[in-house]
Amino acid sequence: MKLFNDKPINTERQKELDWARALAIFFMVIVHVLIYLPGSSTANSYTIIVDFLGGPTAAPIFMILLGAGLIYSKNNTPKKLAKRGLILFTLHYILNMARFGIPALIMFTRTQDGVYWNYFVGLGFCIDILAFAGLTFLFFALMEKFRMKLTRVIIITLVLSCLNYLLTVPVDIAWLNPIVGLFVRSYEHSYFPFLSWIGYPVIGYAFGYMLIRCTDKKIFYKYLFAISLLVATVMSLGTLKYDFNLWPALVGLDGGEEGYYYQDFIQYILVSGICFMWISMLYALSRMRSFASIEKHIIRLSKNTTIIYCIHWMIIGWIHQFRLINFPSIPLINLMTGIFIFIFSGLIAEVYLKTITKYTKK
Repeated sequence: MKLFNDKPINTERQKELDWARALAIFFMVIVHVLIYLPGSSTANSYTIIVDFLGGPTAAPIFMILLGAGLIYSKNNTPKKLAKRGLILFTLHYILNMARFGIPALIMFTRTQDGVYWNYFVGLGFCIDILAFAGLTFLFFALMEKFRMKLTRVIIITLVLSCLNYLLTVPVDIAWLNPIVGLFVRSYEHSYFPFLSWIGYPVIGYAFGYMLIRCTDKKIFYKYLFAISLLVATVMSLGTLKYDFNLWPALVGLDGGEEGYYYQDFIQYILVSGICFMWISMLYALSRMRSFASIEKHIIRLSKNTTIIYCIHWMIIGWIHQFRLINFPSIPLINLMTGIFIFIFSGLIAEVYLKTITKYTKK
């Protein structure tokens, strides 16, 4: 029996993808707490672990799952994709102002401290993952409009990866940065530029194309894990041989933060290998009966990731800007703070959705 069918057959909800998305938002909350509400001021085993989990298994996983989700979505017409993209793109700027811009402006008005003005200008108009997600939906809306097949989408992505190498240059005109930074890593607050990150949704799109046609998921994930492990190992050893260590860029150490936000084709390969190993392991976990009791919670978190993302940033942003709490430099306190913010954000998301559902039914 061949491993892939000619037509989609594996169309039900994929539990392992819910697991990956739920854990990705958890890791993202934890790493953002570490960055903005420090509980450990120096690099140690805790910061290394958190930075890694908040690296490859967070944003790249989100983007891979975004691409895979387009294969499974029933709302993938060009018009609906474009509408969703514009909503996310607009939400990005609203969130920027709500989490950093407005608090920073209030603090600047009260203190006249230039640091807060820099926060307002820099973080209030930064290029975050929601902006990239919005542009990604617009990109796929265009691909659907012209009925591009997978092979052509991959070729276009390779061309964009070449442009990423050629066009990533600093921009000296400050007001242009928030515009140019949408597409290339032009300044420090361009965290998810389109050309640097578009590879992950396209890789996820190809992954979803295979997964939905897979006739035996158990065999599929065994092969995927083995190939991903081999790719990650070869890439790691190869880059080390030529004194081009990619791993600091994965965990945000030794200047790695710059490299993390500036992703390129080589990093796509290494990081995707890590991501698909992770998803393969989560497939095995999701099949265990011992985890059946938390399955509904995993699915709920997976569905609510965008709302949780916005809420946790509101909490972190306001605490950070208003200096509401002085956290001691203790990793355990930082971890507990992150867990609390994650749980609280999840609860608020549930209340918000129930309220919206209640009023929309009237």
